[in-house]
Amino acid sequence: MAFPCALMPGVMRMMVVMNKAQIDEFIQLLRKYELSIATLYETFATILPSSRKAWMAYANEERLHAKWINALHAQMNNEKISFEQTKFTTQSTITAIDYIENQIDKVVKSKTDLKQALIIAIDIEKSLLDSAFFRVFKLSGPKAVKIQSRLVEATKAHIEGLIEWQANIKKA
Repeated sequence: MAFPCALMPGVMRMMVVMNKAQIDEFIQLLRKYELSIATLYETFATILPSSRKAWMAYANEERLHAKWINALHAQMNNEKISFEQTKFTTQSTITAIDYIENQIDKVVKSKTDLKQALIIAIDIEKSLLDSAFFRVFKLSGPKAVKIQSRLVEATKAHIEGLIEWQANIKKA
């Protein structure tokens, strides 16, 4: 079934229909995606000791996001919420995880500086996957809505904080 893509007006996308096993796998990949971002931020903390505390705070928040995804998944398994069929696929999520893992390898090999680390982090936080993937849950209960709201707000806060950090570096 084709539907309009809100992020790209005029573009039609195909809806991906998944069975329960595929949904479970997909949601576990979403969790792994958040954990991959956490690992990237921990890598930044290791190679950029002067900003270690800030990067570790971001990494800890990404780990919290993964826990929130688990909580939504548990509610879905208990039939308190359902899964919204999505244009995201398991393969696109694997590709996104691979991208982050490749960035980790590059960062370690090239001894990335703070400016480049911020560019990478902002790019990932702004990515289509991270900005929309938690909308795969059809939410009705107050707890689930609150968790989703926290995920959205936390991602916005990350983007704003990273951009502010980047702006302060450019001023210096």
